[in-house]
Amino acid sequence: MKRLATLLALLSAAGFAHAGLKPGDSLTPYEIKNVETGKEYCQVCAYAGKAAKVVAFGKLKDEKFWADLKKLQDLQTSYTKLGVFAQIIDSQDAKAINTAAKKHGIAFPVVVAKQKDWDKAYKVEGVSRTIYYAQGNNKIAWTGVGLDDSASAELQEKVKKDLAG
Repeated sequence: MKRLATLLALLSAAGFAHAGLKPGDSLTPYEIKNVETGKEYCQVCAYAGKAAKVVAFGKLKDEKFWADLKKLQDLQTSYTKLGVFAQIIDSQDAKAINTAAKKHGIAFPVVVAKQKDWDKAYKVEGVSRTIYYAQGNNKIAWTGVGLDDSASAELQEKVKKDLAG
C-alpha cells in the first residue's frame, strides 16, 4: 500500500510539472527575436511602459491560432495600455512568419524564442496558449488554451477591469 501511495504521488507530481502555467504563477524572462525587425530583447521586459501584457503561443500553420491573434489585435486596438505579442513555437523561418502575420493583418510583434529551453519555464508543450499578465509583478492574471468566444470574452472582461481608469 505504501508503494502504491508513493507511485501515485510521483505520477501526480509529474502531471503538475507538465501542466501549463496558471494564474498567480510568475513569468521567467528569456530572449526573443522580432521576426519583422530582427531586434532581440527580453520578452518580459519588452513592454515596460504598458500596464498589462498578453502573449500568445502557437504554430505557424495553425489557422485557429491566427484567428485567435485577430481577436488579440482587436483587443490591443481597444486598449493602448495593453501590450500584445505572439510567439511562433514550431518555426524559426522569419520570412514565412512575417508573411503569415501580414496575411492575417497582425500588426503587433510576432517573435521566436532565442533560447532553446524557454518551454521548461512556460510549459506550452506545443499547445496554442494565451497568457495575460500584469506589468509590475509579471504574475499571470489569466491564461487559456486557444481563444474561443467564451475565453475571448473572459479575457476581454479581465483586461477591461484591470485597465479601467
